[in-house]
Amino acid sequence: MRTYRVLAIVAFVGLAACEDDKAQPVAPTAAEAAPDAASALTPTSGPNLAQQINSQIASVCKSYRKAATQAKKELIKNPDDEQLKADVAAYEAVIDDACT
Repeated sequence: MRTYRVLAIVAFVGLAACEDDKAQPVAPTAAEAAPDAASALTPTSGPNLAQQINSQIASVCKSYRKAATQAKKELIKNPDDEQLKADVAAYEAVIDDACT
């Protein structure tokens, strides 16, 4: 019996809360400002992140190339290994995407 009262009260409060969600017109508070020609968010305004971390990118690419070479050597020994074929393809895709 008490559960029904609680559920009825929760439902009533929920419906009453939804009634307050009417859209009201909002007056503009400030004029729209035109973006500056030399915005700080343009990609050419700041230093290139790839140039800043070039040595880290080079070391990651070097390690991927080394792992790809090792996987290719193992694939020559086991040409029927599907996992090695997938690994070589994945290494090549990463190297082509990130290191060129």
